Amino acid sequence: MKEGRVRVQEALNLLLQVAVPCYPLLFLKMGNEHWSPVGSEMLYSLVKGKSGAAVVVCDAEGNSKAITSWVSEGKAQEFAEALHSRGLAKFDGEVRLPV
Repeated sequence: MKEGRVRVQEALNLLLQVAVPCYPLLFLKMGNEHWSPVGSEMLYSLVKGKSGAAVVVCDAEGNSKAITSWVSEGKAQEFAEALHSRGLAKFDGEVRLPV
């Protein structure tokens, strides 16, 4: 769990460079029988909701490590582009959120 917390803090720090407020999410992988920390990969994804969107930093399996607050889709797209310009790759799969 300690390793997962470190990885989540790194993801949160990345998001805080482009958006405020941001929140930590998963320390451990979802849907895994064993207690495994989230992956070390730093990918981003735009997640659409009922009334806006948020940007998530996740690992290669889609386990979400940090998320921005819910904002307009345009603003979330700006956040995503800022992460992309910092060298993060886009995650195209389904993001796992703790909901």
